[in-house]
Amino acid sequence: MVMLQRRISFSRFKSQQGSVTAELAMALPAVSLVIAVTLGAFALQIERMKLVDVAAMAARAIARGEAEDEVRRLISESVGSASPREIEFELETSENLTCVILAQSFELPGLTGQLFELVENQCARKMGL
Repeated sequence: MVMLQRRISFSRFKSQQGSVTAELAMALPAVSLVIAVTLGAFALQIERMKLVDVAAMAARAIARGEAEDEVRRLISESVGSASPREIEFELETSENLTCVILAQSFELPGLTGQLFELVENQCARKMGL
């Protein structure tokens, strides 16, 4: 009786051989896609954080009274040669505030076209007021 049960269980095992491989082959593209989207989202967030830092630095520099050309040079140096994408720079001033708006297009590696546009607005109080 015990031998008969073992033979039945082994025959079930043999009939399902390769099913794990097929399931893995079906799931692997979906898992790869999820990982790629997650890494792309992390890259997008890192670029956004860099843009926030650069915009805040530019707003403080303008508020201190530095020239706009000097601030543009600071922005291009801060972005660095590692990311050659162009950053759009806009300046808004009011009585006691200076605001800098930076916009940068972001594209994911392997995909054509610019999918996202990051826009950051940072303000600083003018010095001496």
